Amino acid sequence: MSATLHRDLAIFVCLLAALLLASGCERPRPCPGPYEPEVLPFILGVSNCGSGTGDVPYVAELGVRYHRPHIFWREVEPEILVKDLRVEDVDADPQMVHDYIDTMNWERPDQLIAAIIDAGMTPFINVGLGFTFFLPTFEGQEANPDWIGKENYIGHLYLHIRAVVERYNGDGDHDAPGGLVVKHWQVEGELNQAFLTALFGWRTPSFAGALGCAWKDWDFLTDIISNAARAVKVEDPEALTTTSIHSDIHPNMNHLFRIPTWREAIAEWRDHLDIIGIDLYPNYYIADPPRGDWVGERVREAIELGCGKPVVVMETNYPSGPDLLGYTEEKQADYVQAGLQSAIDNQASGYFHFGIKGPDHHSVEISDEDMENLLLLGTLFEEGAVLEMLRFALTHMEYMEDHFIHVLQAVEHYWGIVRPDGTHKPAWDVIRAYTE
Repeated sequence: MSATLHRDLAIFVCLLAALLLASGCERPRPCPGPYEPEVLPFILGVSNCGSGTGDVPYVAELGVRYHRPHIFWREVEPEILVKDLRVEDVDADPQMVHDYIDTMNWERPDQLIAAIIDAGMTPFINVGLGFTFFLPTFEGQEANPDWIGKENYIGHLYLHIRAVVERYNGDGDHDAPGGLVVKHWQVEGELNQAFLTALFGWRTPSFAGALGCAWKDWDFLTDIISNAARAVKVEDPEALTTTSIHSDIHPNMNHLFRIPTWREAIAEWRDHLDIIGIDLYPNYYIADPPRGDWVGERVREAIELGCGKPVVVMETNYPSGPDLLGYTEEKQADYVQAGLQSAIDNQASGYFHFGIKGPDHHSVEISDEDMENLLLLGTLFEEGAVLEMLRFALTHMEYMEDHFIHVLQAVEHYWGIVRPDGTHKPAWDVIRAYTE
């Protein structure tokens, strides 16, 4: 694409964005009345994005009571063989759930849940996450909703979640061997920003291909949440359900793409959930100052928007690197101390620290120009200056997709509080002090 065409496209999109933003505002729904939520003991745990057992000993050593890993859909069901499946089909033939349990691969989730329970912890399992690397395939491609259709996607997801919960509900019917029981379930994750995570490259279609994709359809996302939560309750009415609401995106960005904000997402989805879960990483792009006190502020807002339902911080952290971007282990500890204490002070029902052990290195080469652009875009992101962000992205499309996206994600390798050699970072001692 020529530089002139890039410029003209940028001007057009920015003018259109200005018109859209001019009418954007948040309209959270009022509470229908106070809920009567179940009173929970404080949930202190560790989240990670893996499905293996390698992190379990470190989490247990830390002394927390809860561990929140994922069940990868594609590890249980590597390939979808029949495209057409609706929620109504599963409800009409519950034998499908038992057939699914009998024919799918449960080795990884069985080992994972057994390891958590054997270590004396309570599993809080994330199921049904639609990131690209979690999905089964259909005819050689990831079974995303654009490929198999929205109705079929929800149908297959509903069957998968029902089967997973049935296997671990402890009712004596098609249970996992060894008495493996799970009573806390997170369905999906950060679905309220599914479209933006597709632009970020984590859902399919990704990057520019995400424009107009199913992940942008709010009614579809709401159907996912409602049916996924119902799938849990059908198989285990006593189980507790949540999802994680991504709370870092400035409202201007959502207004631009006509997507509800994180505040509106809580108000619209709260009726489907027992627990309101929130994720936040306020230092993802800018290292200073560590903003742990923002955790408590988000908790307070979420409790109000959730009409008093329990609020649990499902993910938060501050990266300990890369050091050339200003991140350090000491700042990570400061963030964790302020974040955990502010969550407690603002009546959170739980707090999950994200990450236990990581590689602490990145492969992308970060130049001085990259650092200048990161500071520029990080500032624009926090200010909600979406027109300037769009102008930059549209005039640097190849640079953004081929290189800079990896610079943005360099922090993903530094969430751990255990170093690669097994020694502890200062943030470990912060959390350990609370467990004691």
